[in-house]
Amino acid sequence: MLKIYLKQAWNLIRQERLFSLIYVVGTGLSVSMVMVLSIVFYMRVANIYPETNRDRILVAKSGTFNSEGGGQSSSSLSEGMIDACFGSLKGVEAIALMAREDDEFLVQPEGDPVQLPVTVKFVNTDFWRVFPFRFLEGKAFTEADQQSAIRTAVIARSLAHRLFGDEEATGKYISVNFRQYRVCGIVQDASLVTEKTYAQIWFPYTVADDYKPNDSWNNTGVLGKFNAYILASRDTNLKALKQEAEERVERYGKSLKGGTFTALGQPDYYWQSTFRYWSNSAPDFGSLLLQYGLIVLILLLVPSVSLSGMTDSRMERRLAEMGVRRAFGAPTGTLMGQIISENFLFTFLGGLFGLLFSYLLIYLSRDWILQLDATFVDVLPEGADVVFTPGMLMNFQVFGIALFVCFVLNLLSALIPAWRASHRQIIYSLNAK
Repeated sequence: MLKIYLKQAWNLIRQERLFSLIYVVGTGLSVSMVMVLSIVFYMRVANIYPETNRDRILVAKSGTFNSEGGGQSSSSLSEGMIDACFGSLKGVEAIALMAREDDEFLVQPEGDPVQLPVTVKFVNTDFWRVFPFRFLEGKAFTEADQQSAIRTAVIARSLAHRLFGDEEATGKYISVNFRQYRVCGIVQDASLVTEKTYAQIWFPYTVADDYKPNDSWNNTGVLGKFNAYILASRDTNLKALKQEAEERVERYGKSLKGGTFTALGQPDYYWQSTFRYWSNSAPDFGSLLLQYGLIVLILLLVPSVSLSGMTDSRMERRLAEMGVRRAFGAPTGTLMGQIISENFLFTFLGGLFGLLFSYLLIYLSRDWILQLDATFVDVLPEGADVVFTPGMLMNFQVFGIALFVCFVLNLLSALIPAWRASHRQIIYSLNAK
């Protein structure tokens, strides 16, 4: 029966081409706006290279120290705090540390007077376990390199090609801010979409100019310059691990002398950490979800009202057909099902157009679309390219969202016209002109 309905809907499309075109384009534009939001959110939380373990990562980025004298300080975390609270957690595979670094970094190519600005991150050896980059040459710096503060570096393939051409880069030296570093490995470039791990050069955090072992900011002992990314093993219950980590942080915060410490609910699930913008306040996840839900609802509701009017006008022209079918005993539910099924074909075609159009919008606006979202970046690093891989855009999750949006939009725009057309009095439908 459904096949017959869809065939009839296809015939209606061919007979009413202008109506069909307007309906499909209107649906497509609505779906494209929702899909752009969905794809950007998907890139926040999905397992995307090199952050392919997001679904089993807990993140602790900051905390607040309240002194006994009434003062309050908030910042990133210290090595000591991270080790004390998370170092002995059971079910943890590795803990990646990333140091906050606000300095500018320039590479001096050999024989070239032009200095290249680069994005640099200072990390520990476990960083490469938590975020499994693809090594094209060499390997990551070792624990001995980190402990001894040996000036080694892992660099991205694009930078290696720019500095050394097609020659093998492993073992050679690069000059960063006029200091020499030995290249120990070359990795496949990360996309700027994965802003937390994106860089062109990765150093051991111990080689940073201002690094001091067990140093803490403002002498609190707990605040420093590190973010911690805790990778749970595959057989670990992430919810239970998060609860245990929160309890440890709470006990640790109350045991300090001279004040108390709170991480404001951290460590977060990875998706939660993308909404934590400030070190001294916790995000209201309920309000955020409500906000995004209202945006999506408005994007669906406004066009559905217009589409509903178009569907209703088309139903007026088919009242005689509906009257004849009801006179011969067709149930109201069957008529409503047919109208909704027919309308779904229009919505599906519009959704397909909208999905393709959303890909086009994201590709054409890739240099600034991430700046609309504070989760990513405020200013694109010079020379950086925002890469959207096929895996980010074309996957079952995104297609599933598109299909669901089409289904909801179809119900919103077709349900009321279908109900009205199927509940008209038979005599009125038969005499409709």
